[in-house]
Amino acid sequence: MDRLQPIVKNVLLAFALISIGFVLGKHSARRNPVPAQPPAPSSGALASPDEVPVKIRVYYLHATFRCVTCNTIEKMTRDLLDRQFGDERADGRIEWQEADFQENEALAKQFDVIASCVVVAKIQGETVLDYKRLDEVWTLLNHAPRFNAYVGDAIRAYLPDAGQGGTP
Repeated sequence: MDRLQPIVKNVLLAFALISIGFVLGKHSARRNPVPAQPPAPSSGALASPDEVPVKIRVYYLHATFRCVTCNTIEKMTRDLLDRQFGDERADGRIEWQEADFQENEALAKQFDVIASCVVVAKIQGETVLDYKRLDEVWTLLNHAPRFNAYVGDAIRAYLPDAGQGGTP
């Protein structure tokens, strides 16, 4: 049994180093990305900026290969949105979007994403006015109350009446 521990430790270390190398390699391959296509014009008349509502979009950006931890972070974030921001989601003030950042390189570049994460963005139309990448979701994964406070506070910071959003 004692001989097995160093072997398992080395296998896990090798896996971690390979994973980091993969992420860094993917990031360096994106140095010359293909420019994103602009959105297609709508069929109606263009709305003035004052007519387009400001919304919050919560993204879960993940790699093509999704581990148990990645799936758990997505589930915890979705559960938080359902519990604390159900009214805001129902009336369209808060939107949810999950995307593979390795396939959607324009989105990955826009939010400077090189690993799976949650991003909270304040948007008007399709223009991102401000955003916060929530990298600490990984370290808070096993502390649900702190995870919920971290993600929930980031969302509330962008609500028009900061601190007034959602039900506890």
